[in-house]
Amino acid sequence: MGVTALALLLCAGVVPMAGVPASPIRFELKPIPFRLEHGEVAARHVPATMAGGVAVFDYNKDGRPDIFFTNGADLATLTKDSPKYRNRLFRNEGHGVFTDVTEQAGLAGSGFDNGVAVADYDNDGYPDLFVAGVHHNTLYHNNGDGTFTDVTAKAGFGVGLYDFDNDGWKDLFVTRGDVLSRPVPGTVTNQHNTVLRNPGAVGKWEALTTEAGLDASPPARHRGLAFGDLDGDGRVDVVATALASPAEIWMNRSPSGHWLDIALEGAKSNRDGIGARVKVTTKTGTQYNHMTTSVGYASSSYGSVHFGLGADDRAESVEIRWPSGIVQVLKDVRGDRVVKVKESR
Repeated sequence: MGVTALALLLCAGVVPMAGVPASPIRFELKPIPFRLEHGEVAARHVPATMAGGVAVFDYNKDGRPDIFFTNGADLATLTKDSPKYRNRLFRNEGHGVFTDVTEQAGLAGSGFDNGVAVADYDNDGYPDLFVAGVHHNTLYHNNGDGTFTDVTAKAGFGVGLYDFDNDGWKDLFVTRGDVLSRPVPGTVTNQHNTVLRNPGAVGKWEALTTEAGLDASPPARHRGLAFGDLDGDGRVDVVATALASPAEIWMNRSPSGHWLDIALEGAKSNRDGIGARVKVTTKTGTQYNHMTTSVGYASSSYGSVHFGLGADDRAESVEIRWPSGIVQVLKDVRGDRVVKVKESR
């Protein structure tokens, strides 16, 4: 080992073991009191192989990323009939310490859950949760006081929250299809995808399938889901896969408001700006989003941070909070374009 490399390791608190080559990449295991309980038994059940969705997000806006784990259930009943099956939310206290706050947050769940999506659907500045499960999905509203409320009544597999009609409110796209290849009583194996339109501050979410043109392909057992503006028209398009069926590209042809995409390039932060939080303010109001490519079941999506602006053709301000702690503010930003922003040093 070179003198420089050894010095770097010692400064980092890493002491090479005798006879073991030092690694330039090294991790420390940090135990956390969560165990994924997928209910596996001797008989083969497909849901048991598909549990384990995780979200890393700052639910209380204290600047430290927290962790949410989805969990399974009793396979015979698909219910969380034991505390071991609860979903779990761990609050980041800093320095690698996490506190289980599931009970006070109200996020234990009730069924066999396997996926989770994070976005601020109501533009109040706090990230909300959509939890996908077997035969049941749940939309949780972040109340901003450390608690969440199940608002599913107001409101698969792959899920994604994007503003598909660019009206300033994030909608929800869900790939659908049963986990089983053979139907059981009361279930439909092959299903069409569905988009749920966000009505804004008031009203009930509207489920659109045929109305949105999503019955143009046969129903199927959909799985993968990814998003991106494939034709550069400012509307978010969708790519979906289905078991033993052709892939689907859904070009967004919605009547559209104005829009703004923020393409980030980190300098002090990571190169793609993953984890950066973006706040956009227009005459109509304020929206929040964050930089991530981890959207959809077992998928990765295109990374520009997308905002629908509705009737506003420009943003009064764009505030970017980088993972490094650096804050950049852009003023009077014209819409209907992609704005590239490199992190200041």
